Amino acid sequence: MNLGTKVKKIIFPIVEFISHCFPDYGFGIRLRGLLVQPFLKSCGRNLRINIGAHCYNPGGLAVGNNVYIGFHSYIGNGNITLEDEVVIGPFCSITAGNHTRKETSFRFGEYEFKDIRIGKGTWLASHCSVMPGVRIAEGNIIAAGAVVTKDTEPNALYAGVPAKKIKKL
Repeated sequence: MNLGTKVKKIIFPIVEFISHCFPDYGFGIRLRGLLVQPFLKSCGRNLRINIGAHCYNPGGLAVGNNVYIGFHSYIGNGNITLEDEVVIGPFCSITAGNHTRKETSFRFGEYEFKDIRIGKGTWLASHCSVMPGVRIAEGNIIAAGAVVTKDTEPNALYAGVPAKKIKKL
């Protein structure tokens, strides 16, 4: 790990803490987006992040233009891409990492990472979970509480646990 990476690992939590001092829905959401940008893998214009959202590995997150990350959402470890105009509702979980088993326990097993991509114009409604290795196509709606375990087709509504295609949009 180089010095730049070590500094980012120290500074990023401080930036997250400072950004939570501005809960205003207009200014605070814009400020959090601006403060986080230097730590991301890549970032387009107009990133908005609501209060309580947490990114475990900002160096693995690539964000397009006009992306919104909702209240208390969690973006986990691994490589995650949010294309342009993605909307992430409150309390969503997107994580590209998963535990593996070592002997009889998951506690000390290695992590396995699989990239996640969320397509342009997709909306993840509240309390969704996106599992490792999933590619959500453009223009999708993922219904509240859905758990996406497989790739999706473009312009469709998905719901349920596990998420299934409900209808074409």
